[in-house]
Amino acid sequence: MAELLAAAQQVLTLHTVAMISLGLVIGILIGAMPGLNVPLAVAIALPITFKLDPIGGIALLVGIYKGGTYGGSISAVLINVPGTPAAAATAADGSALTRQGHAGKALRMSLYASIIGELVSDIVLIALAVPVALFALKFGPIENFALGLFSLTLIAVLSEGNMLKGLAAGAFGVFLSTFGLDPLTGDTRLSFGVHQVTAGWSFIALVIGIFAIAEAMSMVEKRWAKPLATGRVRLSDPAHRLTREDWRAAAPAIARSAPIGVFVGAVPGLGSAISAYLNYGIARALSRRPERFGKGAIEGVAAAETGNNAVTGSTFIPMLTLGIPGDVITAIMLGAFMVHGLVPGPALFRDHGDFVNAFFVLMLVATFAHLIIGRLGLSLFIQAIKVPNTILFPTVLVLSLTGVYVATNSLFDIGVMLAFGVLGYGMNKFGFPVAPLLIGFILGPLVEVGLRQSLIIGHGDVTVFFRHPISAVFLSLAALTLVWTGWREWRGRRPKENP
Repeated sequence: MAELLAAAQQVLTLHTVAMISLGLVIGILIGAMPGLNVPLAVAIALPITFKLDPIGGIALLVGIYKGGTYGGSISAVLINVPGTPAAAATAADGSALTRQGHAGKALRMSLYASIIGELVSDIVLIALAVPVALFALKFGPIENFALGLFSLTLIAVLSEGNMLKGLAAGAFGVFLSTFGLDPLTGDTRLSFGVHQVTAGWSFIALVIGIFAIAEAMSMVEKRWAKPLATGRVRLSDPAHRLTREDWRAAAPAIARSAPIGVFVGAVPGLGSAISAYLNYGIARALSRRPERFGKGAIEGVAAAETGNNAVTGSTFIPMLTLGIPGDVITAIMLGAFMVHGLVPGPALFRDHGDFVNAFFVLMLVATFAHLIIGRLGLSLFIQAIKVPNTILFPTVLVLSLTGVYVATNSLFDIGVMLAFGVLGYGMNKFGFPVAPLLIGFILGPLVEVGLRQSLIIGHGDVTVFFRHPISAVFLSLAALTLVWTGWREWRGRRPKENP
């Protein structure tokens, strides 16, 4: 308790609270704008955090993460265009409520349900992170390799549908991580005589390229020039207020969705979209009046938004304790941790316990700040969906170029960013998920070093991975995941017999 009180004094400063608030505002606005997304916002903000103290920098990114995950519901409710993929589940009933003249109800419920989901997720993070970290201290090179391989497989397989394309993207990310110096011998490899490559590809250039630049290229192709208009919503009108009946209908859905969302967030590779759809489906299946779903069921909005934001705390459990990002956003945030010398994993709890406690308090403060800012600024955030993309995306491009140059002070890395932007655009065009590439790039060194050190320990005997129980479990899970997913996709693609 004394440690948490000391951490609270460290977090509850004007600077840190300002960073949290700024992040929340940016995140909500970005989430509410169709075409933009939370990974893009976090990627653009990442270089800024390098100039801040660790707590202030992480506070900004946490605010963007929490605010952006919720913000997608605003455009989903008002114009039936989800600002984020996870908000698509919210759009079904939220937009129906808007057509019925109850947009304020849907907007308020999406905010309050999101806050409840976040709060439960933060509490679980604080309760479970230390025990998981203590268990992870038993890991050596053999266990690290098995864990990295399992996580890479899981993330690639569960990313956006196609197993082979997900695995290919993840493998390519691992390949990109091998450029530069050999982590064991220090020899230069795959530099092709270009001295800028000897340090490997810039993480900042890669992240901003495959997210921000690729997204800007897609928007130019689609020529989205006009703002998405919406009618004026007067939140003070009685028709837009939540009633006791609304809360009575939504309470069971919220109570179910919060723990399910926490579990989904703790499994690497699943993320908020899967949690939102899963909880929406469960709420409909267990409802006494399932026919109301899709036609303005307030519990549908509550289930989707609770599950959506319930992942925002639990995704940090595998990242903080094992160094394995829970989703693509925490993968980007991993860079901010490492730049400040905070390497996620069990050693983080041992060597930087004061920072870990401050991070726990930071998550709770961000949740309460989200409630205040979300409620006070709701009328302002509604206007975000009216910004023309002819203004929006040139601004994104300028921020991307500036961010990379400020972070790296290298024109070469700006070229790298543009090249990765073209790569990200091509991957989106041909249906290759981008998230596995990023996760592969991050996990590549862990997998490579773990494999090589394990073979040295085992004198070249590959059975060493199966003689260690923890390693054997993770490798078995990786194999089962591949087999199960492959069988599911094969079964789904079989031609159905005509009756």
